[in-house]
Parts: sequence; structure tokens; C-alpha cells
Amino acid sequence: MTRIDVPLLVLGRGAAALVVAKVAARHRLPCLLAGHVIAGDDVPRPLTPAAVAALERHGLVDVLRPHVTALDPLTIAADAFEAVIKHHCVADLNVTVYDGVTVVERAPAGSGTRGILTDGTNRWELRADCVVDADLLPTPLSDAIVAGAASAEQAVGAARAAPRH
Repeated sequence: MTRIDVPLLVLGRGAAALVVAKVAARHRLPCLLAGHVIAGDDVPRPLTPAAVAALERHGLVDVLRPHVTALDPLTIAADAFEAVIKHHCVADLNVTVYDGVTVVERAPAGSGTRGILTDGTNRWELRADCVVDADLLPTPLSDAIVAGAASAEQAVGAARAAPRH
């Protein structure tokens, strides 16, 4: 069985998972975004100042600007936000995006995890130094952005402090 080793495994659907992956990649931490599904709705929502600050801190406001429905306050639909950030994750060399997969037989390994990645037909052994399960983070868009950025920053710090397996 082929083995996949990654410094950071990002699980979950929605905006938080994408923010984790994109922020980690910006810090040059390679990650695998596994099984992501766009979970947002199409109703434009104003972002909180904290969410805008997190996006600005990580260079993401400019990529969103063409897709916002208002600039003051910055307003965007969650599904548009997710589509744009996911596109940028796919184009980022530090992010591997595997849709349609799940992690099964997951077990802790130090601060990371071991498990099997499957698409229902094929199976790959998976080892990750650090894991962020974005399904445990808030889902409203502004809260997801803030929590996703904070989780990514924490994962970057942990990954840099931990020895590679």
C-alpha cells in the first residue's frame, strides 16, 4: 500500500478548512486538504472586522475582492468565498486537494495521526504530523475565517516545533 506523509492534514467541510489550508500554505507548510465539500450558502453576509483582519493578515482580501457584493463592510456569500479560496488552494503548490476521499481507521500518532485514506475503491496509508479537523470549528463565515486562521497558525507553530517522523 502506498504511503502518504504530510506535515498537516486538514479535514472537514466549509470555509474553516479552506482557510486553514491556505494560511498554512502561505507559511510554507505543505498540507493535504482531504474530502472538502463546499458547505456555504449563497446569501451575501458582511464579514466582521476580525474576519477581515485575519484575511488581510494572510493576503486573502485581494483574491476575494472581485467576488464581494459590498466593500464597506466587506460582504460575500459563503459559497462564493469557498469557491474562490478552494480554487487558490488547488493552484497552491503547498496544498494538495483530494476531494471525494475520507480518512478511516484513524489513530493518534504523537501529536499527529495515522490512518487510511480512501476514495471507496483505493486505499493509501496516511501519516500526518499535525491534524486540523475543521468540522470542529465554527461554521458561520466570519467565525470560520477567524477560527481557521488561528488553527492554521497554531498548526504551523506545532509543525515547526515537532521533529519529522
